Amino acid sequence: MSTANSRPIPFTSWLSACATVCLVACQSATIAPPFPPVAAPTLAIGDHWQYKITDNLRMGLVTMLDENVVSINAGTATVRQVYNDQYGRTEATEEIDANGGLIVGALKGQETRHFQTPIRMYDFPLERGKTWRQVVPSISPDTQLAAQILVYGTEQGQAVVTVPAGTFNTPYIYRVIQLDDEQFWRTRTTREDSVWYAPDVKMPVRELRNASFIQNGGGVGTLVRTENTTRELISFQPGLKGP
Repeated sequence: MSTANSRPIPFTSWLSACATVCLVACQSATIAPPFPPVAAPTLAIGDHWQYKITDNLRMGLVTMLDENVVSINAGTATVRQVYNDQYGRTEATEEIDANGGLIVGALKGQETRHFQTPIRMYDFPLERGKTWRQVVPSISPDTQLAAQILVYGTEQGQAVVTVPAGTFNTPYIYRVIQLDDEQFWRTRTTREDSVWYAPDVKMPVRELRNASFIQNGGGVGTLVRTENTTRELISFQPGLKGP
């Protein structure tokens, strides 16, 4: 039986829908001259990042995030994440492969999942003007039906950004992720990311995330915003180097 969750979505129509947004995002960054290609980071045990996450939908609620690489196995790094906010402390885990692909992690809130096909959050080496697309077959966690996660990314040049950890000259990336959570009463979640990635710290130093879906009803869809956050690097400490 055919369902809305199992229909493949043509990339051409999807990308044309986000092309205008992509151009707007590009205009929001301070673009600098071209830079050499940026290779995938070599994560090391003990790499430690501290971030401040501001939730703009929840009256500026601040969450502090500590991330540590706790193990590396066959090139896959396990990263322990500790979140602290006014409600307490929570922990999660990410797994990142040698190419920067997300194997275990959260694309929506703190909902941690295992992806059979690594999600290409970046397409290393990063080069100015590079664009990537990915269709990831999945099973929707909401309906348990066959679905897809769609990823579109573009590296739009070099941008200078200042965060609490300092000032960085970074590749600027615009990324769209469409999740596999569509149901009869709502569209899939679309998450738009603006990412300032710093090779020296192996991670973004600043990231803006906006996510929403359309709730169907009465012939008129209602936009429901699910995320509007700003993530900024507070500090980075490199871990142990390999032999």
